[in-house]
Amino acid sequence: MDALLIPVFILFGLLVPVLALMLLLYAVPVRAAATLIHTADDKKQTVKVSWSIIAFRISGYGAGQVIEALILDHVIVSHTMPREIPEEKHDEEIIPEQVLGSNGKLDAGELIRIVQRMTGPVGTFLSVFREQSRFENATGTVTLGLGSPSVTGEVYGFYWASRFILLASRIDIGMRPVFDRVVLELDLTVREKIEHPLLVLIAGLTLFFDPATQDTIKAVSKKQPGVAGA
Repeated sequence: MDALLIPVFILFGLLVPVLALMLLLYAVPVRAAATLIHTADDKKQTVKVSWSIIAFRISGYGAGQVIEALILDHVIVSHTMPREIPEEKHDEEIIPEQVLGSNGKLDAGELIRIVQRMTGPVGTFLSVFREQSRFENATGTVTLGLGSPSVTGEVYGFYWASRFILLASRIDIGMRPVFDRVVLELDLTVREKIEHPLLVLIAGLTLFFDPATQDTIKAVSKKQPGVAGA
């Protein structure tokens, strides 16, 4: 009898923390923030998603990507994914539905097919996210140069014409115009309050493991500079 109770207590000890965490994620609202940073000089993009004290950060650069898990802005786990030129493709490595063109890049028709495949899964996720979240604010800066002083000035004028509407919508994003060159730099943060985080987490995992999402990830990774084969 005692030998039978030991695995029961072990299983109970493992399940209780998991169930308690799931209950907290369902019952306790949290504030989430997503940050996008794109710099033109070092050609680096950073996406950071924060959920209470936990955050995940993905930084892309010329040689690869760095994925980091953070707690209270301290890096706990870091993983570097270098970009390598793949070996000769085999038949089983062909992307489903031929989402890649003959030149190894995505053309307009192929992008349309990807969008069509992703519409359902993304729509389901956004529907759950919309039901469970409340927009709080968006802040940041945009540095924009279109190569033409007149065109850049027109866009900058339109920005100022709509700025008060944006502020009324809790969107406080500044713009810095650059008139002598083409440039785009972003530093944007969007904050949301999630009422039932567990439901959003389940919807996010469902989206990530959806076959259409996996096919899209494969297609985009194959066309990255330095990744596509000759």
